[in-house]
Amino acid sequence: MWKLKHDKLFTMSIKKEGAHKKWAALKEKLGPQETDQSEANLENAEPELCIRLLQMPSVVNYSGLKKRLENSDDTWMVQFLELCGLDLLLEALDRLSGRGVARISDALLQLTCINCVRAVMNSHKGIEYIVSNEGYVRKLFQALDTTNVMVKKQVFELLAALCIYSSDGHALALDALDHYKNVKNQQYRFSVIMNELSNTDNVPYMVTLLSAINAIILGKEELRTRTQIRNEFIGLQLLDILDKLR
Repeated sequence: MWKLKHDKLFTMSIKKEGAHKKWAALKEKLGPQETDQSEANLENAEPELCIRLLQMPSVVNYSGLKKRLENSDDTWMVQFLELCGLDLLLEALDRLSGRGVARISDALLQLTCINCVRAVMNSHKGIEYIVSNEGYVRKLFQALDTTNVMVKKQVFELLAALCIYSSDGHALALDALDHYKNVKNQQYRFSVIMNELSNTDNVPYMVTLLSAINAIILGKEELRTRTQIRNEFIGLQLLDILDKLR
């Protein structure tokens, strides 16, 4: 009986070894596989190549692009933007947000995509380009249509950055909030922020939301306008929520 089992296991191991050899041969024939890498090597890639890769959304491509964006100079960034690189990123983010995050792979794809948007905004040329085109901020806000807290956290972090960057950035952030309110048939422009704050128990996310509220209030130089904005938040029960958080 033992011999029979031993022979059977030996036969199975031979078959398994043969299958591994066939798979190795096939991989060698096909060449390097994308799945063997954590990110595409785009260290010296021209903007045109990055644009082509953006038309094939994957975690590998987005991770490689993020690194390239972070290390790019102004000339490279301007070329990337003029070739509609930011448009492609925001369109992909919009599609992914509408898809939901039923799968971990979709959630990771969303996150790596918005990381690329963040890398664009972290450059002087990138944020100036965004501030000079109001439609981009509205598109960015569509990424809030997701259950992925990490993605929403980044959207609100970018909102805060815009508010602090300049008066134009602050105006665009408020415009995007108004637009989102209308699209979602909400009564108040700050409802989306307050709803998120009320419904989360994720502490880092709470901190980000409170920082965004602070940036929206302090982003205006005029004391009267600051008071008006603060009162809008108070009218949406901000003080009650703060009491609960203490």
